[in-house]
Amino acid sequence: MLENLLISLRCVAPILICLVVGMLVRRGGFLSDGTLRQVNRFVFTFLFPQHIFNTVYNADFKTAFSLPLILFCIGIVSLLFVVSLFLLHRMKYSNREIGTLSQNAFRSNLNIIALPLAETLLGPSGLASMGIITAFVTPIYNLYAVITLEMHREDGKVKLGKTLLEIVKNPIVIGAAMGFLLRLLPFRLPDTIISSVASMGKAGSTLALILLGASFEMKSLISDRKRIIGGNLQRLVFAPLIAFLLALLVGLPQREIALVVLATGSPLATVSYTMCQVYDSDAELAAELIVTSSTLCCFSLFIWIFVMKQFGIV
Repeated sequence: MLENLLISLRCVAPILICLVVGMLVRRGGFLSDGTLRQVNRFVFTFLFPQHIFNTVYNADFKTAFSLPLILFCIGIVSLLFVVSLFLLHRMKYSNREIGTLSQNAFRSNLNIIALPLAETLLGPSGLASMGIITAFVTPIYNLYAVITLEMHREDGKVKLGKTLLEIVKNPIVIGAAMGFLLRLLPFRLPDTIISSVASMGKAGSTLALILLGASFEMKSLISDRKRIIGGNLQRLVFAPLIAFLLALLVGLPQREIALVVLATGSPLATVSYTMCQVYDSDAELAAELIVTSSTLCCFSLFIWIFVMKQFGIV
């Protein structure tokens, strides 16, 4: 039991450290609001696509491919996307809020949380399987994110042609597509290129966390507590619970059920904040949800791991 808690802490600690560094950087006056926006755009358009490309290009499709698991994960993400939009509109949230809260419903942090947890719990095969899930689900994440963010810009006008064009032009979608396409080549790209891309992609993930910490204001936790509590329940409790129950219902193998829970129970993806800034959605709320869900997932994932161990799933 203590070991499971330490596993979760070990995975979350790097995130928390980067966030704290960002807060200290902001308090030290090293970054202005204008600089934050510029650097976030740089991360979104240049560094994050390389991270996604590297994940897709290097995924081990041969040893850990499970079509039922991939289809199930895509189905869960799609279900959460559709249901969240329906409920958020019924609850009369503003367009800026819907763009953020919809992402919070279906988009989790696979690379930073789910991948290392899968390796720790299930070994190298778990890491490979989660890598496959990441390779297929990440493009879906970005497709749905662009759709909801474009649909809910402040002007409130839905332009199908423009939305489709924005999806095609989205740097992260392009990065994922390039990863899939270049995998089809009869040869591997030179190691020098791959290692360079991997380094810049990793730098993007780290820099995004630091920038997120720099943009976060602690006083907003109190004034915005209702949305924060609701968002964290949505991301850390309801999403993995729905996925867990449906995985049991359709009869997925126990090992794959564990992977589904880790994937859907991870905190809101860091890139959500950057995308909300770029698309003029509620980036402040996204920052609050990323910081709080990244902290609280240490406890929620501990509970999920404990429950799965009690039932002999892992």
